[in-house]
Amino acid sequence: MGFYQYQARDLQGQSHRGVLEASSEVDAARKLKAGRMYPVKIKAVRSSRPRRVPEDHIIRFFYDLSDLLNAGLSVDRALALIGTNQTHKVFQRVVTDLLSDVQGGSDLSGAVGKYRDVFGSVSDHMIRAGEASGTLGPILKRLAQYMEQRRAFRQSLISSMIYPVILLGVSMLSMVILLIYVIPKFAQIFHDLNQKVPVLTQIMLDAGVLLKEYGWVLPVLFALCFWGGRYAYREPKTRRIIDRIVLRLPLSRYLVLHSELTRFCRTLGTMIESGVPLLRALSLGEQVLMNSVLKDFMAPLHREIKVGHSMSNFFRSHEPFPARMGTMLRIAEEQGNLGDGLLGLSDHFERELQRTLQRLMTLLEPVVIIATAVVIGTMVLSMFSAIFGINEIKF
Repeated sequence: MGFYQYQARDLQGQSHRGVLEASSEVDAARKLKAGRMYPVKIKAVRSSRPRRVPEDHIIRFFYDLSDLLNAGLSVDRALALIGTNQTHKVFQRVVTDLLSDVQGGSDLSGAVGKYRDVFGSVSDHMIRAGEASGTLGPILKRLAQYMEQRRAFRQSLISSMIYPVILLGVSMLSMVILLIYVIPKFAQIFHDLNQKVPVLTQIMLDAGVLLKEYGWVLPVLFALCFWGGRYAYREPKTRRIIDRIVLRLPLSRYLVLHSELTRFCRTLGTMIESGVPLLRALSLGEQVLMNSVLKDFMAPLHREIKVGHSMSNFFRSHEPFPARMGTMLRIAEEQGNLGDGLLGLSDHFERELQRTLQRLMTLLEPVVIIATAVVIGTMVLSMFSAIFGINEIKF
């Protein structure tokens, strides 16, 4: 599916411009004719290279737009006011383009849909539901809250890794300094006296020489492994193998499954609460899943919902998903509050994931400290053996 810019005329001969979503130009023309409009010009909206806009600018944009619309301003007037206050040059151009499209006859959802690289694949569908229900202001606020929660979830995952990474980095730097600069000072004394260096000191000395001469190879190998791994992961076959292995290992399975279900439930619940039709929301919810094997598990869900089966029954009858998911969704379906039930599940999975990560990081800290202490202790021992060896030198 893509977006197409169109110019068409209705039965009275009036000209209309806008953007619609279709699979091809022929499909776009068919949709226009179904709406009793006759296409004059249809052009595919081709996105240029992705525009990099900080997420906080987008969140603030939706909050501001919601407040202005709730205050009674029209969409074009609100966009004009927001555009004049933008400090980010790229995003200012995006807002200006949105204003031009809206003033040219397009609705806000169609204009936002042209910038999925900026606003994401969910925003335009939620906005379209708000336009159809006449609740655009509240929907925009809910969209901003959804993006804010998603950002907070991502930042919590990153922040939980900061301290162990810093600790490991400082430890490795200390080892490098000892190997390259400190231990060779003791070994030099033995060389000057033409004496044999103690075995442990010699091992550390050889390791330091190797690191000093060929240490540049390590970052090169790391970079090659990183970029090579990224390239290999983009290949569907390789990605499927890695994703399958990840879901088979107990710890990685737990972490990946809870992370994916947090995003899926929050995205799906937010869209359902905003009035997006369930089948459309499911298609978009599956797009936020990153694990290809988990996507395959989710694929039959759309078909089962379409033929009248319940969502709770699907999750109860499939093994990868926690039992709590099917139970809570069944309760939500019986109460007619599926969107709220999904949002509750997303909060539950996020809390469980954060609690598990906190425990892992708590365990990882002493492991890193003990491993570092063993390595640095061995180095210090090699230096002490060199010091004690000086007393045994025969002059």
